Amino acid sequence: MITQDLNAAMALPMQQLISRLYTATSRIELQEFRHWALAQLQGVIDFDGAIWSNGHQQTLTFHNRTRFNVPEQLSERLLKYLAINPMADVLLSNLGKPIDMQDLLDDEAFYQSQIYQQCFQPLGIERILASMHLDERSGLFTLLTLYRFERDKPFSAADKANQSIALYHLLKSAEHALFITLEQQPDSAALSHKGICDSQGYFHQVQSSMLDLLEQHYPDPGKSYDRLPDDLLATFSKQLQSPNAIEEFAAGDNLQLKVTDFNELFIVELWPNGPLDILSNREKQVVAAINQGMTFKQAAQVLNLSPSTVSNHLYRIYQKLNIGSKAQLRSLSSPNAHI
Repeated sequence: MITQDLNAAMALPMQQLISRLYTATSRIELQEFRHWALAQLQGVIDFDGAIWSNGHQQTLTFHNRTRFNVPEQLSERLLKYLAINPMADVLLSNLGKPIDMQDLLDDEAFYQSQIYQQCFQPLGIERILASMHLDERSGLFTLLTLYRFERDKPFSAADKANQSIALYHLLKSAEHALFITLEQQPDSAALSHKGICDSQGYFHQVQSSMLDLLEQHYPDPGKSYDRLPDDLLATFSKQLQSPNAIEEFAAGDNLQLKVTDFNELFIVELWPNGPLDILSNREKQVVAAINQGMTFKQAAQVLNLSPSTVSNHLYRIYQKLNIGSKAQLRSLSSPNAHI
C-alpha cells in the first residue's frame, strides 16, 4: 500500500507536466518552446543543466540543439571527446532507456577518467543522465541529457523512470508546436502533410500523416521513410533550382508537392491530387477570386489583368474541369473535394 501511494505521488507531477506541455503548444512561441519545456521538466526531475538534441540516423549528426543552463563550450567538448565518451555507444544500443554515467563507470573510475577531466570537470558537471529516442519510420532521433553540478547528488531510480517518460512527451509536444506554427502560415496548402528536410531530402521533422501518405503511395515493407522517395526528391530538387518559377509541382500522377524555405532548411508539403490541381497557378488565382464573390472587373484589378482575360481564364477552367457554373466551381473548391 505504501509503494502504491508513493507511485501515485510520483505520477501526479509527471501527469501535470505532460498536460502543460501539450496545452502550451499553441501559446508558447516556437523559438521559446523547448527551453520553456526543459524549465517545466525541472519541476519533476531535479537537474541543473540540460541539452536537448535532434539528429538523423543516416547522418549521425545533430541538426538542432537546445542548451539549458550549460555553456556553449559543452556542445563543442562533447563532439571533440565523443570517441572516449562511454555513453555514446550505450545510448544507441539502449534506445529509450535512461543511461546514468554512474552505471557505466563507478565514481572512482569516472572522476579519474579522461572524459571527466577534459570534458565535464572544467564546466562543473558531476552527474550525467541521458536517454535517446529513435523514430524508426523516419530515422529521426532525440537525445536528452541532464546534468547535475553537485557530486553528492546522484540521479535516483525515480529520476530515471521520469526521464524515460518525459523524453517521449517532450519531443512529441515540440513537434506539435512546430506544425501548429506551420499550419498558421498564410501560404500553407490546405489539407497538406508537412515535413522539414535538408537540401538532400533527409527529414529533420515530419508529421506522422506525411509518413502515412508516403507508405500509401510508396509501399515497401520494412522501409524507413527517412528521406523523400526518388521521384519526389527529383521534384524537390527541381524546385530548389528554380525557387521563383512556380510553387507547386505535380509529383507523379497522385501527389502535389510544395517547397518553402525555412531558415536553412525547407518545408515540404504533400497532398493527394484534388480536382483543381490540374489548373495553372494563374487559373487557381482566378478561381480564388471568383469564389470570393468578385466580379470579372474586381478580379482583374486584384490580379492585374483585363476583365476579358479573366473571362477567358474562367472559360478554360470550365473546360478543364468539365463544369458549367460558378456553383460547381465552388463545390470543387471545397476542402472535401480534396479528400
